[in-house]
Parts: sequence; structure tokens; C-alpha cells
Amino acid sequence: MKSTLASASPGTPATGTRIQSVARASQLLLWVASQEHGASVKEISESQGLGLPTTYHIINTLLDQGFLSRNGQRRYVLGESAAILAQAYLRTSHASERLIAGLRELAVRTHETVYLADWGDRDIRVRASVESSQVVRVGEVPSGTYEHGHARANGKVLLACASEEVRRDYLSRHPLVPLTPNTITDEVELAKELERIRRRGLAYDAEEYAMGVSCMAAPLLLNGEVIASYGISVPTERFKRTKKELKNILLEVVDSISTPARSSA
Repeated sequence: MKSTLASASPGTPATGTRIQSVARASQLLLWVASQEHGASVKEISESQGLGLPTTYHIINTLLDQGFLSRNGQRRYVLGESAAILAQAYLRTSHASERLIAGLRELAVRTHETVYLADWGDRDIRVRASVESSQVVRVGEVPSGTYEHGHARANGKVLLACASEEVRRDYLSRHPLVPLTPNTITDEVELAKELERIRRRGLAYDAEEYAMGVSCMAAPLLLNGEVIASYGISVPTERFKRTKKELKNILLEVVDSISTPARSSA
């Protein structure tokens, strides 16, 4: 990724340009964030495909700015400045233009009610939704805190992909309430369901939240990490007829928005 800013006026961003050093630092930071126990300089260097001198230069800059720090094992982990960014993101009520554009595409292609959900501060939240254009439809899902994640497609995706600590915390505060006869209320059965979702990369709500409504959802990835989920809500009778088509569209849109994990070479 090469910088093409040489011809741009000072302080004026050039369209379509990227600053290589910023891109490298951002990717390095994102990779360290995905490492549960931090990383050594050598591990960071190898994962990013950078020489040791360049790696040290970026790490030291991020240390100076507080985005990285060293733990007791002298491994690099996220610093306090990263926490400020994370907290600010969790407080915001607006999703990015890229995620909204994908949601609108999903709505246009399916003609069904679609919604975007992610993790807020310890809870699942709906960031945006678009109502179905069909006469018989599921109403638009309101933005805000998203209750009963164990019984809803987007909720199950996010629970399945969350860390054990986050999942345990959520379920300890949100009992497995039986909303319909189909709701999973047994912890062992829910664990099996979440494992199936991790394997297939797709979750279903078969009238588990509300009778007459069926849903499906899939995770959105940034550098291989789950950041949000797109869901589709459909009247069950129509869902039975269109399930395969809806699945294909959902996965196509998700794939077009997601970015894969960076290579370790």
C-alpha cells in the first residue's frame, strides 16, 4: 500500500490516497488487540510482515501515544488511549456509512425487514434497521438495547462469537426466559446451539422470540474479528418459501462488507 500524497497540498487530503505509515500502525494495533495475551516484538514483526527496525519504530510511536503498553511479561498490549477510543465507540448511537450502506443493500435485495446489531457496553444493541417493503411484513426493529439475545438471530450470532467472559456476563444478567414454546431455555442446549452457529456462520430464530416471525443473521468481520451482525426478520409462512434465497443474499452482502484476517506472513 503506497502513499500518493506527494502531489497534494499541505493539509488537503487527496482523494483515494493512503498514508502507508498510518495504515501499518492501524493494522498492527488491530492485530495486537486480537491477541488475548499480548504479543512480543518478534511475533508482531512476523504477523505484519515487517522488519524488526520498522516494527520497533511503529511500536515506540504507539507507546508514546498511549495506544500500546507493556505488561508484566514485557509483552505488548493495548494502552489507555485505546480504551478512550473503545469507550467513545460504545457510546455512539450511529453506525458507519459502510455498514448502513450494506444494510440498505440487504433491504433492497430481500424486500424484508433488516437490522444491524452489535455489542454496546455489556449489552447487545440495535444500531439501525430498515422496514420491509412488502404488504405483510415484520415491523421495523427499534434502535437501542436489544433484549432476550438468547431467543433472537442477531443475539445468538453475537453471543456465539463473543468471548466466554462476555457471554457468561451477558447470560448472568439476562435469564433464558421462555418467550414462546420454541425458545431455548436450557443452558446446555443453548451452548450446543451457539456451537452450531460458530460452525456454520449463521444463526436462525425459528419463532423463538415471537410466534409467526422467523429470522436469520450472520456476523460481519473486520480483519477476521466479529464487529456486528446483519439480521433479517420475515413472517414465518414466507420465510419457509424464501429461506434459501434469503440465506444466499445475506451471505453475499456480509461477504462484501467483511474483511478477512490478515495473513501472518
